[in-house]
Amino acid sequence: MAERIDATDVLVEIFRTNYPNKGFSISDKIKFIHSKGKGLCILAKRDIPKDENIMVIPTTESFGITNFLKNGPGGPEIMRNELVKLGKEKQQIQEYLSTEDFLLAVSIMEGLSKKCRGIAPRSISMAQAATWPSEDEMKNSSWYYWDVIEVQKIWNQSSIYFGFEEMRKHVRAIFDDVLWSYFNSASGALNVDAYIDTSLPSNASNNSKREQAWNTFIYALSLAWSRAHQYKDTDPVLIPLVELFNGHSERINESAKKGKLVAKTVINVNIARGAWPFMGGGRFINECNLPCSCIYANRAISEGEELILSYGVNLTPTGFIAKYGALPEDFLYHHNIISDFSLWTPPQYIPTESMRVKCLEQNDFPLDFLKQSRGDTALLHVSHEIEDLDMYRRGNETDRMKSARQYLILAVLADEFELNRNYTSGRLRGPLYESRVMRVMCQVIDYNLNMLSGDSTTTSAQDIEIAAAPNIFAWKRSCLLARVCYRESLIMWRHAFVERGQNATKLEEYSEIDVGPLPSFQQPHEQAEYLDKGCIVCGRSYPSKKCGKCKQVQFCTRAHQMINWKEHKHVCGK
Repeated sequence: MAERIDATDVLVEIFRTNYPNKGFSISDKIKFIHSKGKGLCILAKRDIPKDENIMVIPTTESFGITNFLKNGPGGPEIMRNELVKLGKEKQQIQEYLSTEDFLLAVSIMEGLSKKCRGIAPRSISMAQAATWPSEDEMKNSSWYYWDVIEVQKIWNQSSIYFGFEEMRKHVRAIFDDVLWSYFNSASGALNVDAYIDTSLPSNASNNSKREQAWNTFIYALSLAWSRAHQYKDTDPVLIPLVELFNGHSERINESAKKGKLVAKTVINVNIARGAWPFMGGGRFINECNLPCSCIYANRAISEGEELILSYGVNLTPTGFIAKYGALPEDFLYHHNIISDFSLWTPPQYIPTESMRVKCLEQNDFPLDFLKQSRGDTALLHVSHEIEDLDMYRRGNETDRMKSARQYLILAVLADEFELNRNYTSGRLRGPLYESRVMRVMCQVIDYNLNMLSGDSTTTSAQDIEIAAAPNIFAWKRSCLLARVCYRESLIMWRHAFVERGQNATKLEEYSEIDVGPLPSFQQPHEQAEYLDKGCIVCGRSYPSKKCGKCKQVQFCTRAHQMINWKEHKHVCGK
């Protein structure tokens, strides 16, 4: 890590030499350090006022697709077209990895090859490459290095594991079906050595050219995906020095009050695009037509604080770990952040009775696919948007949630009269089954909690304790934290189903049909123990805090205690 900090100092001096008067500036109030668990970080050496410029970098020095990928006889365009074609077959993966990510990775491969051969060592691009994390460092923070078997032991049969598995397969297919052919074509200059970094530890042994190219590609893709910045309608680029800032989801700044921010936001710097010179706060005056990127303080920053950029408002815990191979622990302690997840259909809820099958098939429910319990075959894909959960609690539901509810009514609850009525008219009296279908939805959640936990008997609190062990591998710690986020998101939705079912029961005048317990869905660690004793607002079992006065009611966060106080104050301590 000391080598990276030294390389950063070298890069700064090259910038100062090449841009002595305009185009580059860096504040003397920051320093680059190595932090255990975070890697290279940027800290404030002294207090930094709001809107003060911290760093300005010429846009032309960004490392992008065109830096090394030459426009030969259709080369990059041929590769782009093939990547687009293959990507269409994996639209879900394309939400994470784009064609441009792969093209940038190939550019990085060529740059790494030149660096290891000592070509242009004092150029900004080559000096920038020296600041990147080593292959050994990337092995803890990139999905493509993680051991599939070990990861599955933690994530088991959950959608986060299936996403992990599918993305790795897709990346391998991209290399085998597109990139390897390109490297050995006329467009790729018929010289695969131009894309191999022989200095990588994984290439130290006498590997084949194909294996060496694969090792270089995985390292390059990990760099491209985790460190690139992208403006609207532009290709992703690696901005020298700027790429060294760590970041966070903007959701972490949200307070308990809707539309409000916490008093002291975690994200304390912003990036702006403009032209030299920058006047502060992202404002600039274009005096010399020199495009630049600027990092500036979006609030007053105290001495010793780490400088944190925004990674966007929609970055979920699942998306964060997929992109950066790590998960900030404060994700777990925020009331407004949940994971997206998929719900697989319990085998008992895939009917074989003729009339139920006819009704479901008529309503376009793919029974054969639902039996597979993986990938796109889920009964329901649940969004990470907390607004969807809030809307559901207020009585509104998404089309996907409505579809899942209709499926369960037809597959489990509807009697012969209702099935015949649905088959002949296409109608379904959903409100008639409201309280009962909520019980079934809870059992679907229980089944998926079991799919996530597998043979594990740990709760979220115990997972956190294991993740805090001093000698735990970084990848394992991240997987455990992601499992906690995933589990607690399932529990939050279960809590919403329980509330909706209870409200429906109060309104119903007819007797409820008992769908009965499903013992095979029971968690090894007796899930009811924590499912029924979570936060009174959202149901989460972790974090767990009790009201300081009555010690009876549980909350997950201070934010939810504040939200619930109007109701709780009337019974607290009585």
